[in-house]
Formats: sequence, structure tokens, C-alpha cells
Amino acid sequence: MDKKRFYLKLISRILLGFFGVSAVLVLTAYLLFGQGGAAPKIKWGASFDAAYAESLGLDWKKTYLSLLDEVGVDHLRLVAFWDTVEPQRDHFDFSVLDFQMTEAQRRGVSVILAVGRRLPRWPECHIPDWATSISEKEQQEEVAALVAAVVERYRENPVLEFWQVENEPFVGFFGECPKLDRSFLEREIASVVALDPAHPVLLTDSGEISSWLEVSGVSENLGISMYRMIYDESLTKLYISYRLFFPQWYYRIKANFYQKIGRFKTVFVSELQAEPWGKK
Repeated sequence: MDKKRFYLKLISRILLGFFGVSAVLVLTAYLLFGQGGAAPKIKWGASFDAAYAESLGLDWKKTYLSLLDEVGVDHLRLVAFWDTVEPQRDHFDFSVLDFQMTEAQRRGVSVILAVGRRLPRWPECHIPDWATSISEKEQQEEVAALVAAVVERYRENPVLEFWQVENEPFVGFFGECPKLDRSFLEREIASVVALDPAHPVLLTDSGEISSWLEVSGVSENLGISMYRMIYDESLTKLYISYRLFFPQWYYRIKANFYQKIGRFKTVFVSELQAEPWGKK
């Protein structure tokens, strides 16, 4: 058996086992709690990343203002990338985030502000060059200081809605990041709560391939991903449709289940696929 066929067979067995267990859990949750009703009103928003806009050849400021004024986005997720906010050790540069937060405030746009080392968009961990040579323990101390600096700067902003701490921290197989240290994650959350008890903390997780159980132990608010089509770069080199395996009610049953048993106050889609996941 060649290598590709071996991996395909292995993956198919893993997926069958996973989907089998998931089907039983989802069916049980449905029978016990139902799937809940549709949202009475959907609030649409967008994530914005200045560095990604620039990578597409765009003027990020013009693009950002266009999203607010022409598209009319009124709910945003912004990111405090470590390599942007602290390009040099102990020297913070808030100019990019200041512009985004100020313009959002002028328009009354609600903001989720993501802080930490692992934040949305590949490679997930946006580590500045100066920090790549220091130990994991030192990095954690620097990240703790970064989180505190960001929270202290923006906690009084009236449009702030949630602090998102890290991004999908329990999805360890994705991204170029150190292994999750749960105790440090809990330390980050505790720091945000202590510095800003007025705003709730949000954690995110995979909507598809996570049970959400681990997140439910550290956060009352959950943002999930919702993807429809992905490209498996690592093994199969195939496009995989999530539509068959994860219909829309799959997410709703899980959310309803966790809210019914009191594990989450809030569950919503924080990352809805709206761009192609292709080979490049």
C-alpha cells in the first residue's frame, strides 16, 4: 500500500470514529434538549486585520474605513498582534490599534478585541523577531505584560464588548504555536478579569472538530468557527466539504446543549468562512 493510500485509510478510520461518537453525542443532546430555535435577529460583523489587508496590496486604513462607512459593518473583531504592538522589547506601538478603536468609537461600532500570543489568522502565533530566541517561560512573561498593557489602554473605550483571550487555544494541531499551557491560559484570563471586570472574557474554539468541553471549564462565553469547505494541505491534498458532516443544526444543538446545562452564557459564531480555503 503506498503512502497516500495508507494516510487516506487512516484518516477515514479516524473520521469515522470521530463522527460516530459525535453523532451519538449530538443525538443524545437533541433528544434531551432539542435544537433550539433560529436566532430572532442575526448580528453580522467582520474580523479586520491590517497586516492581512496590506498583504493583499490594499491600503489598510482606506479598507478599514470603507468597511465601516460603505459596507456598514457595525460589529468588529480586532486583533492586538504581539509583533505589531510590541515590535521591540518593552517598546509598545499602539498606533494601528488606536486608529481602529478611535474610528470604531466615532461610529458606535461594537468591538471584540483579541489579545494574547495566539490570535486569528495563520500562523496563529504572531511572535516578534526579538522574542523568537527567548525561552517559553520568558515568552509567557512577555505575553502577560503585553496583555496587561493592551487591557489597560482600551478598557475604558465605550465600544468594547468582549476581550477575546487567545484564539482557539485548545485546537493544538493547527498553527505554528507552542503547546498549550492551560495554567498560563487561565493566568491570562484572570489578569484580564482583574484589570477590567466590566467587560466579559470570550474564548474561541473550533465549531466542527471540538467538543467545546475544555473551553467550558475556563470561560462562560464561547465564539466558534463555522467552515463549509477546506483544503487539506498536510495529507490528502483534497478539498473536504463540511456541509455533509456538519449541517447548520449540528452547531445549534451543541450550543443549546451547553447553554441548557449552564456551561455557557453566550455562544455565537465568531469566525464564519467567507473566503476560499485553497491551495495557496
